[in-house]
Amino acid sequence: MSVKFAPSLLCMDLLHVEDQLRVMNRRADCLHLDLMDQHFVKNMGLSPTFVSAIRPAAKKPIDCHVMGWDLPWWIDTLAAAGADGITVHAEALGDDGEAVLRCLRGLGCAAGLALSPDTQPEAAARYLPLVDKVTVMTVRPGFPGAPFLWDMLPKIRRLAALRAERGLSFEIEMDGSCADDNFRPLREAGVDVFVVGAAALFGRDPDLEQAFDQMERSFLG
Repeated sequence: MSVKFAPSLLCMDLLHVEDQLRVMNRRADCLHLDLMDQHFVKNMGLSPTFVSAIRPAAKKPIDCHVMGWDLPWWIDTLAAAGADGITVHAEALGDDGEAVLRCLRGLGCAAGLALSPDTQPEAAARYLPLVDKVTVMTVRPGFPGAPFLWDMLPKIRRLAALRAERGLSFEIEMDGSCADDNFRPLREAGVDVFVVGAAALFGRDPDLEQAFDQMERSFLG
């Protein structure tokens, strides 16, 4: 699998959404939207209304990361708003996890499963055949700019091993404090999709086109 970049829209310049979307439509692989309910994590992110607002202008897939409970409401609302993919947390699945993930695909959305730092791959092993992507949280979820957790690298390697052992094809995504100093170790561990926020992308240059150039030179050069 080739490397993919998913800009975190929570970190974009919200005063220039349309201009920045034009750049991301050309340069990004998908658009990463964080949504929070103030209960699963003590913060608020973007909203289903924001998904609806950018849907007409977004040319790349809109991938929604739900850090919340009440998954049926989130899934139905985000699918109706135009999400292309919805990632839910393993910790929020409850007893009907398989039904939740099958529902996502039934609505035409790519199904993603996120693992918080304390959740090991084996705890979600039975769901792996049902998902298109597994997201490893490399920070404590809820707040942009949290410290990168280097001890998530073994978890990523374990997921990559499980994928190979079982002949599965889900992508492995990292989410949290991607930066120059951890890109290569994450890639070597098995990450396919990089959620890029302030450190990796938006904080490099006020001109997002230049920021993409700088990021790609640093990461891929």
